[in-house]
Parts: sequence; structure tokens; C-alpha cells
Amino acid sequence: MILLSSPRTIFNAGMLFHLIIATVAVISILLLKGIKFFSFQSIAHLTTSLLIGAGIGLCFQICYRSISQRFSWTSKMDSHLAVHFEGMVLGEIFFLALISSISEELLFRALIQPYLGLWLTSFLFGLAHWTGKRELLVWPFLAFFAGLMLGELSEQPVIGVTGATSAHFIINFLGLSHLSKARQNSALKTFSSDENPIPDPTSPREIEDR
Repeated sequence: MILLSSPRTIFNAGMLFHLIIATVAVISILLLKGIKFFSFQSIAHLTTSLLIGAGIGLCFQICYRSISQRFSWTSKMDSHLAVHFEGMVLGEIFFLALISSISEELLFRALIQPYLGLWLTSFLFGLAHWTGKRELLVWPFLAFFAGLMLGELSEQPVIGVTGATSAHFIINFLGLSHLSKARQNSALKTFSSDENPIPDPTSPREIEDR
């Protein structure tokens, strides 16, 4: 896992890291399974897989957003991550989400899972998200459960690794988009609250105005 730093450093290091992972995964898959692994049944099947995966990824993010607002451990993690991703532009978010989802699905779901199984592969996927930072201790656990979901999707004939990659991309893209603006949105809410405070009907001033 890359060390957290500025958004530009994360983007450059993340792109390089995941390009290496993708290259290693593709070469390994070609040697073990051959070129046929990368073929698809039809355009219709490919489109269906991508759309189903994207829909599941969207549902996952919606559920996580609602949960993260209710529990302090998820909101603290998001706040800590937002410090590092704040200011990342849309193009960087798109390409980082794309290459990370492709490389990780090729490595974990396409290459490792057929040999180690769903649970052990998901454990390794969660472990890959460990940073050593106390504020992010919950991240590997969330990644583990996300890995279970993505791994289960990859084993479904209609969805496969392609659909799992699509779901992974949507999760990453929406997550990074939120983190890149999280602190800005929080600051705007604070500013709005300061500029337009909610009147206290019990305060002496409010009583005098009446």
C-alpha cells in the first residue's frame, strides 16, 4: 500500500504502482490461462456485465455514505483520508479509480481467487489496504467485506470479473470524488452555519425582539 501524502504524489505513485500490478497480473494470467481468458461472449453480455456491476457499485456507495454519517469510526476515517485526497481533480480521480479497479480485480479476483478461494483472497485484499495508521484501522476490515462482495460477483456467470471491475470502479470513483471535496463541503457548511445561525427562541435578545 502506498504511503499517504499530497494528492499529486498519491496520484503519481498510485498510477505507477497499479500499472505494475496490472502488468504482472496480465502476464501471469496469460501464462496460466492463455489469451482466451480476456475474450468475451458477445457485446451484449459485456454490456450487461458492466451495467450490473456499475449498479451494484452505486448501491454499495449509497449504503456506505448513509452508514458513514452515523458511525464515528467511519466518519473519522473519511476525514483523515480527505486530508490527503483534497484537491484531486476529476481527471486524476477517473484514471486512478480506473487503473486501481482493473489492476486489483485482475490480481485478486482473476489470478489469486481461483487458487486460494473467496475468503482467503478477500483477507489478502483487506490486508493490502492496511496503512499502519491508527486512524485508518477500520479500512482493511471494510476492504475485506468489499472483497467478499466483489469476489462473489466475479464468480457469477452473468457478471464475472468484468462486472466486478465495473463495480470496483464505481466504488473508487465515487469514493475519491467525495473525499476530494469532503473538507471543502464541511467548511462551507460551517461557514453557512456561522453566517446564518439558528435563532434561539429562549435567548434574552430574541425575547426582547418580540
